[in-house]
Amino acid sequence: MKTNARSEPPKPGFVIRVHLTEGSVESFAADETQARKIWEGIEPARLFASPRFVLAGAHFKSVFVSAQVLRVDFLQKTYQCWQFPGGYADIVELSEEEFKKHAHLDQPKQMAKREQPTPVGDLLVSFLKLHMAGGRPIFLMAEFPAKLPAENQSFMQFLLSKGGFHMRLREGGIGVVNLALLTGYTVYPGVAQVPIDTWLVEPVLDKAHPQ
Repeated sequence: MKTNARSEPPKPGFVIRVHLTEGSVESFAADETQARKIWEGIEPARLFASPRFVLAGAHFKSVFVSAQVLRVDFLQKTYQCWQFPGGYADIVELSEEEFKKHAHLDQPKQMAKREQPTPVGDLLVSFLKLHMAGGRPIFLMAEFPAKLPAENQSFMQFLLSKGGFHMRLREGGIGVVNLALLTGYTVYPGVAQVPIDTWLVEPVLDKAHPQ
């Protein structure tokens, strides 16, 4: 019996997604040979150091200005994630709904307090909202061992370094974020120690003044 149903073409094993500040996303596929060459040449912290990205195939060439690339995602299941900076055990992207649920933003009484004491070396879980140029935030969950007070600002310094920052993707693969386009970030609960020039405040959560 014949049918008009068409089988879905196989999905490529290595896809590169380029996210631009104006909101568009361009996707490209690489074969196994080129995928390995690309992967082995990547240094996440320096991915955006070049002034441009060039991607070319048999019938095209695309050039993107690095300063306008928010992030580059590598969708693949072959290569292991690079080591995270600052001794972090894991950093994974969340959806906005997952972020709100796990950070208990709708249930303030259940939110962990920033000044809750944690023994050095114990594993902590934090939830981060990265505010990016272009208005599309990135939501993360990070696991890391508690550090001595003098070391607790190292991750803030890294996020403000304007280099590249990588994370595991929910659908598999790795994303690298352009920290030069980071306009700020919010972390729940955050470490107890804060800079001496910190303004101690509380968020306004009513509808007239959205967070």
